[in-house]
Amino acid sequence: GFPGKNRELCLKFHFTELKSIKMFIRDGLNPKRQLFLCLNDSREIPLTGVDRPVSLTKIEQEAVKLAQYLNVYLETN
Repeated sequence: GFPGKNRELCLKFHFTELKSIKMFIRDGLNPKRQLFLCLNDSREIPLTGVDRPVSLTKIEQEAVKLAQYLNVYLETN
């Protein structure tokens, strides 16, 4: 799939465009744990892959650290 196995995508945004870090967590048979960068114009850029399962503790730590670094709010679903 796009962008491929060993490719990188470089996106640049001004700090004024950043709204929050959103943590999406759904447990059950198909657990989903993802982080999104939310922008002021309602765009949500995924920061984590959908195919790699991540522990709840690790994704929470990543979300808190990133929100503090960017000085934005942390949202949960």
